Amino acid sequence: MKIINRKSVSLGNDRTRMRNKNSVRRIILHHCATQATRNTKSHEGWWINPIAGMGGVNAVGGYHELIHLSADGNVIIEINYDATQIAHGAGWEANSDGYHICVAGDYRNGSLTKKLKQALLERIRLNMNMFAIPVELIIGHNEVYGQNTSCPGFNVESIRNELRLPTVANSLKKHTVRAGDTLTGIARDHETTVSEIQRLNNIQNIDLIRIGQILVLSEAQLSIQIGSRVRVNTTARNWATGQLIPIWVLGREYNVKQIRRDNTEILLTDVVSWIRIEDVKFI
Repeated sequence: MKIINRKSVSLGNDRTRMRNKNSVRRIILHHCATQATRNTKSHEGWWINPIAGMGGVNAVGGYHELIHLSADGNVIIEINYDATQIAHGAGWEANSDGYHICVAGDYRNGSLTKKLKQALLERIRLNMNMFAIPVELIIGHNEVYGQNTSCPGFNVESIRNELRLPTVANSLKKHTVRAGDTLTGIARDHETTVSEIQRLNNIQNIDLIRIGQILVLSEAQLSIQIGSRVRVNTTARNWATGQLIPIWVLGREYNVKQIRRDNTEILLTDVVSWIRIEDVKFI
């Protein structure tokens, strides 16, 4: 599989259609109803055709990523836009919070080949992890409210079912790591390898890692007590109760009022809301 970065040459860069990366709430799947070998450049001119509803040089193509085949049958992934760019792939509301992935080909009367399906699942899993998107919010273009289309042709529920199947990353039992524990120990406990865990979860140098159901706490986070001062991470998305965290809370400092659930959730003063311990930094 080859990945091509087209961000510098992709059609359109409309600065009025931008968003915060944390605004991405769902992944929307498409097909482009063409040959499986058709690339972005060969069809993106359609987006500035008045019939497409864009009709301008700043028109932004519909797909953040396109998966297609080379002439010799190899899978190619074209990355067309940053997640901060709103692309024109579905209805406006879905565009504002959607990350669009398209598979070249017409699947109204058929199904994805094994090779393309495998590539699609890999890209979905990577982006689910990047944007913390649940499997229920992996949807087809035809599942977007108000959209009258057969796109993406293939059965998206079967894709969701595949994503629900156990993998090394999401089949691991709950494991709360204490100070001094290592990723090597986690890997041994779960019969896998550190490199496999890192590959599946894009882990680098971070204080806390959530791997499927594994929770790895840093020594600093394990030191959090009632009265401790913490800062809400700018990447935090939801309170522990599921509601969206207001933007004005991100990056601000609060004291810890209560701790619960095996030290994995804390109650913040002032906002009086429960937040997961991985969504704050001990200061």
